[in-house]
Amino acid sequence: MTFLTVIMAFIYICIYITKLKDKEILKKIGISILVILCISSVFWMPMLETYFSTEYAVYQENAMATQESFNQSGLDFQSLFYTDQEKTHVFEIGIPIIIMICLSVFAIKKGIPNLYKKEYILFLILGLICTIITINKIPWGIFEKIFQIIQFKWRMLAFSNFFFAIICAINMGIIIKNFNLKDVIIVSTISLLYVMTLTSFIPRNQEIQEITQYTIGDVTENKREVIRGMGRGEYLPVRANDNREYIREREDTVYVIKGVRRS
Repeated sequence: MTFLTVIMAFIYICIYITKLKDKEILKKIGISILVILCISSVFWMPMLETYFSTEYAVYQENAMATQESFNQSGLDFQSLFYTDQEKTHVFEIGIPIIIMICLSVFAIKKGIPNLYKKEYILFLILGLICTIITINKIPWGIFEKIFQIIQFKWRMLAFSNFFFAIICAINMGIIIKNFNLKDVIIVSTISLLYVMTLTSFIPRNQEIQEITQYTIGDVTENKREVIRGMGRGEYLPVRANDNREYIREREDTVYVIKGVRRS
């Protein structure tokens, strides 16, 4: 997901490539990159450390997801608008966003201000592409193997929601010139009522065990079998994942590889 975010950010920069001649803008971009790297360092520094120090199963081919599981994660078209009671997840784009996206027809007729015309076109295209990608009938072609690491196609909805949110805001700004408290109340009420209807999809009264009651689960030679707390073993070192019997038989104690254990 981080990789895809970088690609989309790069596309955004490309549409304003001529502005990179401005030293002040380059300075701000440089500062932004440093801030982002510092904030996200708690993630990428340990990741690089594990990547270079030990062979983890997660970095091996088909560890996080297989081609088959990735393709099966696609959504039915109707899932973007309606969720059956039997489903455990809700992938709906949402009535408020759908309505405001439809306002694009009127916003374009009125004319998109030049100030953010490029963003409008880019975000509308990217939002539609990210949404289409999630549908199971739409193949990724040569990109399927490259982006298989995201595991589930429906994760692209995170991007489409972001892009559509900006389009919706621009549409409302164009169509509703005198946006007052009455308009805020109406839009907020519609959104609140829609969110309230989603509560029927949330399972209730589940018998949830305490974490202390969980066991490590069945550990077999089948590498596609789920291990409680470790997914399918993708977060284990390769040697540990290949020797699952050791995990089953290992005692609940500390093993000292070097030096002397002191109590």
